[in-house]
Amino acid sequence: MSEDVIQIDIESELRKVIGRLHDLPDQIAAPKLLKNALNSTARKVRKQMVRDVQGEYAIKKRKVLRDKSEGAPQVLTASTSNLSAAIRSRGPMQDIMTFMTRPNTATGAAAARVLSSGSLRPLEIHGLKAFVTTFSNGHVAIVQRAPPQRYSDAKSRSSRVKRYGAKADMTKIRKLLSPSVPHMLDSETVRGQAEELTYEILQAEIQKRIDQIHLN
Repeated sequence: MSEDVIQIDIESELRKVIGRLHDLPDQIAAPKLLKNALNSTARKVRKQMVRDVQGEYAIKKRKVLRDKSEGAPQVLTASTSNLSAAIRSRGPMQDIMTFMTRPNTATGAAAARVLSSGSLRPLEIHGLKAFVTTFSNGHVAIVQRAPPQRYSDAKSRSSRVKRYGAKADMTKIRKLLSPSVPHMLDSETVRGQAEELTYEILQAEIQKRIDQIHLN
């Protein structure tokens, strides 16, 4: 999944910057000023978006917000020839165990909480209770039976009998997944706050650099 979380492309700002610079050498350097302001803005907004996601979602494994392969947002920087900066996130849906979870008991289903404002809820659909399991490769996940699908090939059935015994349940299981990092970054709350913050920070970054030029 790919998502340009925030796109900053403000050529009109360049005209404004040039108009606020008095000397020709400074006006010629305006694209560099705007480039630096855009890149600084994108980095600051990216950090704030990560903090906002942590506040909105009950994420237990926060390393997914730092791992590019999991969808951690990356800044695509502007250049003087391309005054466009972006915050991009690409990543898969997450295991439900990325969020706050509680393992199943002898009689109760495993539970999960995705939103910070929510509560732990049992993961049970049509009487099928989710449970924690460890796959043969060592990966631990919360899964659920998926009838009527069954393990039918000889290799899979033999493997399950070897692992669980002659009475092993041959009903297939499915791993429970939850929102991807791009999806969380694109939530109405997180994106809305980021868009508002972007313009505010950009104006401050531009003004800071113009003030530095005028002081010199």
